[in-house]
Amino acid sequence: MQKSWKRMLRYGLTSMLAITMLAGSTGLAGAQAEQTIHFTGYFDKSLRAQMATTADSFPVVNVRLVKANEPDMVYYDVGTSILISKDEVLTNYHVVQEFAELSGGDKGTLTVASPGALNQAVKAKIVKTDSVTDMALLKLDKPIDAEPVKFADARDNQVVYTIGFPKNPSGDLVILDDDFPSTYNTIAKSRVFSALASEVPGKVGIGSIVKAMAQGNSGGPVLDQNKQVIGMMTFVYGGRTYFISSKTLQTFVKEAAVPAKKPVVVAGKVAN
Repeated sequence: MQKSWKRMLRYGLTSMLAITMLAGSTGLAGAQAEQTIHFTGYFDKSLRAQMATTADSFPVVNVRLVKANEPDMVYYDVGTSILISKDEVLTNYHVVQEFAELSGGDKGTLTVASPGALNQAVKAKIVKTDSVTDMALLKLDKPIDAEPVKFADARDNQVVYTIGFPKNPSGDLVILDDDFPSTYNTIAKSRVFSALASEVPGKVGIGSIVKAMAQGNSGGPVLDQNKQVIGMMTFVYGGRTYFISSKTLQTFVKEAAVPAKKPVVVAGKVAN
C-alpha cells in the first residue's frame, strides 16, 4: 500500500479494457449495488445493505498522468478517500504524490467520485499535504451528495470494517484482475490489534488491524460498528494493516483551516 499502485495503458487499449460503471443518483438513495461489493467476513443481509449505503461516503480518488517524454502512455493511480464535508475529502499523500509533484511539461488530472455514481466524477485540488504522516486534504469542485463522516476513537480488540478500492476506476474504465474479476469495491470485517501501535520505527499516531489490504485501499477508512471513522488505512507492515488515528486526522484538518501566518519584517529581520 505504501508504494503507489500504477498501471500504464496505451490509449488505443483503453476501449478494450473498459466496462460500463453503475449509473444513478448519488447520496443515500443512490447507494452502490451490493453485488458490486466484495464482502470479506460475515455480513448478514441487513448489514450488507447498510454498508453499501455507507460506502458512498468514501469516494474513489483517481489520478491520470501523461508524461512529456511518454506522450502515448497514461499512468493511472487510484485510492480511496474519506468525505469530511460535502466538498472535502481526506486521502493518503502517496495516492496523490505524483500529481502533487508534477514535473515541467507533464500533465495530470485529479478526480473524485462517489462509489454509487462513478460516472459523475468531480475534479479536485490539493489543499494541504503531510508526507511524513501520509495525509492529503482535497477540495472538490462541487459537492458530493453523500453523508460526511463522524470520528471516534479506536479501542483494542473492537470489531471494525474497512472500505477500499483494489482496482482502478478511471471514468468508465476498470482494470480487471484475478482476485476480483467482477467487483471494484471491498468491505472487510476485522478487529483492532492495537489502537496505539508503537512497533513501527519513526511512526506515531497510528494503530493497526489484523488484516492486510490490497493496493488501492490506501486512504480508506477503518470504521467502528456505528459506522464512525476511527482511522485511515495507510500501509502494511509485518502482516498487519496500519491506520492513521482519528485524532491525527482531525488535527490535520483543523490545522488546514487556520490561515498561514504572514512573516513580519522587523528591522531587516523576519519574525514569525
